[in-house]
Amino acid sequence: MKCIRFKVCLALLMLVIFAGTTWASAPKYVFYFIGDGMASPQIHATEAYLASLSEADEVEGGVKEVRLNITQLPVLGMQTTYASDRFITDSAAAGTALACGKKTNCGVIAMDATGSISYKSIAEAAKEIGMKVGIISSVSIDHATPAVFYAHQASRNNYLMIGAELVQSDFDYFAGGGFRVNKWNDDTYGPLSDDESWEELEKVAVEDFGFTFTNTRTEFDALTSDSGRVIAVNPYLDSSNAIPYAINRLNNPSYDGSITLAEFTQKGIDLMAGNSAGFFMMVEGGKIDWACHANDAMATIQDTIAFDDAVKVAIDFAEQYPDETLIVITGDHECGGMTLGYVATAYDSYYEKLANQTMAYDDFDSLVDDHIAAYGDTIPADIDDGLWTMMETYFGLHKSDLSDYEIGLLEDAFDKEVNGTSEHTSDEDYVIYGGYSPISVTVTHVLNRQSGLSFSSSSHTAVPVPVYASGTGSSTFSGYYDNTDIAKKLAEVMGVTLD
Repeated sequence: MKCIRFKVCLALLMLVIFAGTTWASAPKYVFYFIGDGMASPQIHATEAYLASLSEADEVEGGVKEVRLNITQLPVLGMQTTYASDRFITDSAAAGTALACGKKTNCGVIAMDATGSISYKSIAEAAKEIGMKVGIISSVSIDHATPAVFYAHQASRNNYLMIGAELVQSDFDYFAGGGFRVNKWNDDTYGPLSDDESWEELEKVAVEDFGFTFTNTRTEFDALTSDSGRVIAVNPYLDSSNAIPYAINRLNNPSYDGSITLAEFTQKGIDLMAGNSAGFFMMVEGGKIDWACHANDAMATIQDTIAFDDAVKVAIDFAEQYPDETLIVITGDHECGGMTLGYVATAYDSYYEKLANQTMAYDDFDSLVDDHIAAYGDTIPADIDDGLWTMMETYFGLHKSDLSDYEIGLLEDAFDKEVNGTSEHTSDEDYVIYGGYSPISVTVTHVLNRQSGLSFSSSSHTAVPVPVYASGTGSSTFSGYYDNTDIAKKLAEVMGVTLD
């Protein structure tokens, strides 16, 4: 009897010791980086591009890659990405898996497939134990991936309700892109212009929910830990209220004063690190995905670099608190079917040619639209000198260096752009242009292929996505597993529950 009692007491003691050890080793600071649309091809294309800037690929024994901060983390895993209702996922279903550890249907935000049961996110669980929570994205802050951490909606398109859940949340820091106010059609916002909607939104966030709202560089720089809860919107937003592409910001002086993803990440640390229970911060590189949808390799690469710069901020912080910090990096899915190779270049790569591009497809679209509009009723039969000069200036494509095949592709795209019709059927058009501007997408296709890089789709793919980790509890992220397991592993390491 004494022996049994002793064994029971010993077992209970071991449980207490184990529980105490697990809690004591839980990270105080957790960084969760999600590169939307980012998998191994996007990461390695960026590393190959950076190497090409210093040395041509064909140099024997030469530099073939310059490692990103992402790939220097010591723990590597791999995750599958399928949704409940589809093998190829979208960001809502994938984000729900990454945030909540649950499968759901495409289009659903942190709820079950029927849209009737809400799931708790790892960010909400972190808040329950006293951690401060920050959500950062380079796209609109009410987009699918950031939304799954704080909102619960049957449709990712319920932007107004997602925005309402954001301002009503008890999270501490929202930063990056703005809100999709152009999709708010209720009685309050429907009659308003976008600018008027922004004014109304700021008023509600500040006066009704106690946020500090900033959308200028000066206001952002002035934020301190005394600023309370913060919504920090980038001073410059694109037509979808996202941060401009990094390539545009780097090469266009009109974006001076724009705030980088790394700066938003550093500000989150400044605002939340003083909390005694620490913080949880999710940082999304959302425009990696958008650039891949448009098959714009150089825009993809520059936004991947911007995402990696944000990772470096977390790594630098972790060096100060190595026993208290966990960093986890992954993507929600691959986008575009990016392939590091092209049939016409065979085994050769010329990634240095990508450096000739200084503008993303969206800003180039605007230039092309203005150029074509200037024709009036007199539309030329072929690409004129002005448009050839634009392609040379912003993409390094000299007509004299192009093959007849490449010129033919561009001329077909021009016909489609200016006339709205061509010999192609609508299905063929979608295969060729993916729903984007024929001129812009063809220009990037030509440059990509000359560089030895190509895309097979303008949509997502189902290839597995790598997971990188470092710091406290990071070893649990090694191996091959489902995307839902990442949230479960985070919950285990952090000592929180998702159910």
